[in-house]
Amino acid sequence: MEVQIKSVRENPLLNRRQVEIEVQHADEPTPSREDIKSRFAAEKTLNKDVIEVGTIDTGYGSNTSNTELKVYEDFEYSDNLEKTGQDQETSQVTEEHRNIVSGTITDAKDQIEDIDSPDYSALIQAEKEDKNRTTFIDWLEVQAK
Repeated sequence: MEVQIKSVRENPLLNRRQVEIEVQHADEPTPSREDIKSRFAAEKTLNKDVIEVGTIDTGYGSNTSNTELKVYEDFEYSDNLEKTGQDQETSQVTEEHRNIVSGTITDAKDQIEDIDSPDYSALIQAEKEDKNRTTFIDWLEVQAK
């Protein structure tokens, strides 16, 4: 079983890090929460008691699972994961991006779906600068993958 960090979000209010991970488990069933917790704790030299494992999402017939961990202790991770959890490209936020995210979430989603290849990084940044709606940001991050 191989664990790879996809993104890390600091949550200072709750004194934790929200860590999105991808677990590769070739020729094995979906790992248990305890297996994931133990593996992540071992790799990051953390106490298992400071880690909570969320829902484990494994596609049908897939050997890859995605889950979110809540880690209540500091640990080392790459700084570029902090920004959006995607490959870090420098995206320029334009007035068009700002206009798209300025309305309702439903309107914004409709406009984004009409674009051939939207720049999700710029849209996420525009949303963070404007209303910073976490549910919409989460949706944009899922679409970016």
